[in-house]
Formats: sequence, C-alpha cells, structure tokens
Amino acid sequence: MKTVLLMFSSLFFVFANSCVMPSPLTLQLIIEYVKWRSWDQIVLFDNLSSKNCVLRYARPLMSCLAERGISVSIQSATNPNIPIALTIRRHRIGSIVLLDGLNLTSSDNVLQVASQKLLFNYYVSWFMITARNTDTTIDAVLKDLNIGIDSDVVVATSSNSQDVMWELTLKYRNRTCSNFRQYGQLDFQNLPERRNLDRMMNLDYIGRENRTMCFHFLHVYKIRNSDNSSLVVYSLGSWCPGLFLLKDPMSVKLRKDFRGWPIIFGVLNGTNDGQTDITDEVVVNDITPLLDFADSVTHDLNASIELIPHDKLGTLTNKVWSHLLGDVVAGTVDAGLGYITINEERLGDMTFSHPLIRYMRNVYYHPLETGTMRDIFLQPFNDRLLGCVAATYFLILLSMGTIIYVAKRTLHPEEEKNVGLGEAALWCMSIMCMQGSPWIPKSSSGKTLLLFSLVFALVTYNAYAGFITSILSVQASGIRSITDLLFNNFKLGYSITEDEYIRNVNDSHLRQLYIKAFNNRESRLGATTGLMKAAQGRYGFFVSATLARRALRTTFIQERCSLKELPLPQTFTLVALPMANTCPYKKIINLSILRIQEHGVLRRIAERMLPEMPTCKAPTTFNSARLADVYSAFLILIVGLITAVSIGIFERIWNKRKQMQESIRNNFDE
Repeated sequence: MKTVLLMFSSLFFVFANSCVMPSPLTLQLIIEYVKWRSWDQIVLFDNLSSKNCVLRYARPLMSCLAERGISVSIQSATNPNIPIALTIRRHRIGSIVLLDGLNLTSSDNVLQVASQKLLFNYYVSWFMITARNTDTTIDAVLKDLNIGIDSDVVVATSSNSQDVMWELTLKYRNRTCSNFRQYGQLDFQNLPERRNLDRMMNLDYIGRENRTMCFHFLHVYKIRNSDNSSLVVYSLGSWCPGLFLLKDPMSVKLRKDFRGWPIIFGVLNGTNDGQTDITDEVVVNDITPLLDFADSVTHDLNASIELIPHDKLGTLTNKVWSHLLGDVVAGTVDAGLGYITINEERLGDMTFSHPLIRYMRNVYYHPLETGTMRDIFLQPFNDRLLGCVAATYFLILLSMGTIIYVAKRTLHPEEEKNVGLGEAALWCMSIMCMQGSPWIPKSSSGKTLLLFSLVFALVTYNAYAGFITSILSVQASGIRSITDLLFNNFKLGYSITEDEYIRNVNDSHLRQLYIKAFNNRESRLGATTGLMKAAQGRYGFFVSATLARRALRTTFIQERCSLKELPLPQTFTLVALPMANTCPYKKIINLSILRIQEHGVLRRIAERMLPEMPTCKAPTTFNSARLADVYSAFLILIVGLITAVSIGIFERIWNKRKQMQESIRNNFDE
C-alpha cells in the first residue's frame, strides 16, 4: 500500500471578515490526482487559525477522500513538523501544496523548510496547485529550492482568468464529488492577481493551444541542485473534472539525460584504499580503467566529467572524514573514484554504489621444488583415523586372544598349546597389512572373526590405495595457507601499498606475516621488488591482486608461470563508488552501472581493473611415486631394524648373564 502526504497551505484571503477558500475544481483536482497516483494517506498542512476556516473545505474534502478509502490528517503549514510529518514507513511519500495564499518568501513556510532539510528527494513526491493565471512559482520559487534530478515535483497551473475559472466551476459542477456541490454554493471571493512583468510566468512553459482546460500540469526537476540554470520543465498535459489528457511523470529511474551537465568525481591517485605514495607510472596504469568506467557512466547519462584529484583517501578523526572521503560526505564531489573498498566504518557516514569488482589481497610465492620430500605413505591418515586403526587392531587382538584362550580350555587342540598373545599380535598385524594369517581356528567363532577381519582389511587397503592414487594425481604443492608458508620457513614480505591495511587488520595470520616481515626488514617493498624475490624461491609476498596480476602480465612475462597465487579469503572485499547519503545521483548512477553491466561494458572494464591470473601450461595429471614420497615407510623399516638389533643384543647379553650365573653356581658347588 502506498502512503501519501497531502501538504495543504491555507488559501484564505480575509475580506469583510469572510474566508477565501479553494474552489470545488481545486478540491476535485486533489481527489482525482490522489486517485491517479494511487495514494492511500493524506496529511493536510494548513494554517490552523482560531477562525477554523480550514474546516469549511476540509470536511467535504475528507468525506470525499474517505469514500475512496483514503486516510486524512491535518498539520500546521507554518513551522511544519517535518521531516517527522513526512516520515511514514512506506515505499515513498507524496505531498500536495496549495500555493494560493501561501507566503512563498517566508523562511518558515513548508517549501523552504523542506528545501533546507533536503526533502525534495526520491522518497517524497510533491504536487503544487495554483489557480492564478499569472503565477510565477517556477521562476520565482522553485529555482531556488534544493530540487534535484531525483525529485518528483509536479505543478498544476491555470491559463484562465478568475471569471473563466468560475464559469468552468459551474460547468463541471455535476462531475465533482457530491459533497463539493453544496460547498460550491458558498460566496467565493475573487483571488487577487499578482503581476510581475520582470518574471516569466508558469504558462510560458506550456503550450497555449487548449485554453478551455481547467489546469495544466508541469513536471519540474533540476540537473544539479546548486545550479538554478539547470532547471528542466516538462509539460504533462491538461485536466478538467473527469477529463484526463495527461501522461505519467517521468520516473526517476528513466532520467538518464544530464544534458551535458557534469558529474563530479573525486579521483584517488593511488592503487588501493590506503594512504601511501606510489610511482606515477603505477598511478597512470591503475586509474586508467577507472577513468574509462567514469566515461562509460557519463556517456550513458549524456553527462560530462569533472575530476578533482586527491592524494589521500582520508580517515575518520573526531567523527570527521578528511581528504577524498571528507569531500564525499560533504557533497563537494558526487562520487569517489578509486579502488575504494566497502567497510562498516565507511557505511556509517556514506553510501556505496553497486559493486564493481571483488578486491583481494593475496600472497605470491614460488612453489616448492618437485624433489621436496612429501609423505604420501601417512598422508591419507590424520590423527583421528590413525587412532581408529589402532583401536581396531587392539579390538581384533582382544577378540582373537579370547577365542584362543577359550579354545585351549574347551577343545584342547594340540597345535594351539604353545600359542599365546604374542603370536596373536603378529597374526593381527598380518591381517591389517593384507598379508593373510597363518592362524587356522577350529571354532566357528574364530573362523567368523578371521573372515570379517580379512574383509575389513581388504576394504581398508583399497581405500588406502585410492587415497594414494588421488594424491599422486595432483601437483605436489604443499602450500595451502599462510601456516604452510610459516611451517616451511618461507621469508615473508608485503607491499608498500598494503602497509596501512596490514598494520590495522584484525587477523592473527596476517599479524604473524606483518611481524615476520618487519623483523626481517621485508616490509614496505615495491611490487616489482617483492615479486622478484618471490620468483627466486622460498619467499612469500603479500600484495593486492590488481598490482600483482598486472605485473605478471607485463614485467614478469618469463616468471609468470613460476609464481603461484595463494588467496586469502579474510581479505576479500568489494570495490564501489562512495557517495554521500544525500547525493541525488545515487539511484541514477546505480541504474547506469546496471545498464553498462547488461551491455558487457562493465565486465571488460572489471577485467582491466582486476586481470585474471596468466594462463600457463597445465601440469601433468599424474605424478609417479618417488623414494622421497614414501620416506616414512623406510623410516619405519629402519626403526624396526634398529629395534630388532637392539633386542637381539639385549637377548644375547641376557643369555650370557644366565650362562655366567650357571658357571659360577657350578664352580661354587665343586
């Protein structure tokens, strides 16, 4: 349901202690306009004097509106309580102002207060009515108000004299609301005519071919709020009761003709949203796609470009933004142009356009050499899985030991008299390693246990073989996160353009990167220097993807396939245009961005802003296992040999001890 506000100024001309009130035609115009615009609620603003003259026409008007299900309330027209009166939590608000009798030069009238509070915006519709054929509202008043390109302002004016209007009132009396017919029998006083030959009249904006219509409609807005010469006026047609010769006002979403007036962009001479000094070459290369983007937007809107350069983005100090963002919040520039990202701090004081690209900061490194040792023997296992394997082994060992013990007690098999827990442990290990088992149980429970143990070992072995095959089917990188870089003792550094970001970021991994780079004097490096060090090996360089990918496509053509990109999801954010919350061009610029996106222009510009990683020859799809890939198996073998030799030596010494004890005992007996 749409909600509408009817702002109603007093139309009283006190003469001989009587009230001058709007004619039934004006009231009928309100009824039909409200119905035409599908408004549901009206708030009348009027001078609430002690004479209560407003009730003379408000009562029949409210009755006619109530018949159509439209709610009505009344507010004061002088010192109005706005924007509270205009804050209705619906999609948008509309207001109607009767201009006859309103002191337009007073600073506390409705129009002036609404202009000061920037209420001529997209969410408030305005409809102004005057019955004087010499009214100069547009030239005398509207040009000085803060009416922008996002404003919805319609003026209804008459081209007829007072006598002709009265004749039209009588002519169309039967087409008005029934409550207005009794109201129309009152003795209306003629309204005084105001003439000012130095000012252009509203009628100069419309055609004069149809002088028999009651009111003519004009749609008004300005390209730039601060420039009165940018006023645009469209004729919407004419109206009489029951006779509409009108076309709908131009929607704000369809206004894409700035008529050559400029859109002011504040340009950040940098490559990111930090405040750092970088070389002129990088600046030129970096802002070129942004300037192309601004050119596409202005071309779509038939506007020109005005650029205001800024060296720094700006910070928030004592709740005041500085530099570029300060000009954005103050409205000095219409939008900021640069690699400016969205964050919560900025969203509190400004708004952002539709996102252009996803901005990211990555670590670039040279992968570990293919000869680096990796353990594919134990890699399929994690700690929990190894624990489950060990638990399964002991469970089988316990079951096998129990069955052997029970078999000895009940069956008394000769071949199992010398079988103990040690033999059972060896048999269980043979089963787990898919080597079969020399144990041939006599009982059904033992056979069942052996069968299911072998099946379990078969399934586990095949899964294990599949894991190793998948490991050999991918390239052996070994670097999946910053933790892997630190674990492999990589040197780390970061770009000068990311100095402020990495010093203020709230992330433990990036803090470790910053501390290690600072301690090793690898901080605040140029992009070229850092990527060159990364290409030499065992070095990770933290830099924006925009700079790194552009350098890999130009400067590092030979090394582009030797460097890999490690994405850091915690750094992902969006680049957009910052604009003031009161900027009148927010919706229009967003719609323009969506239009150039539909035409594929934005995608091409975004590819220049954030290029793709260079494409290289795909690595082989399968890597043969090497000795270095199964070193843990040989470690186990070596540990087993050393343990066996140690036990053998210990047994040898123990046997020698027993022999010496027996020799001493024999000598003592003799």
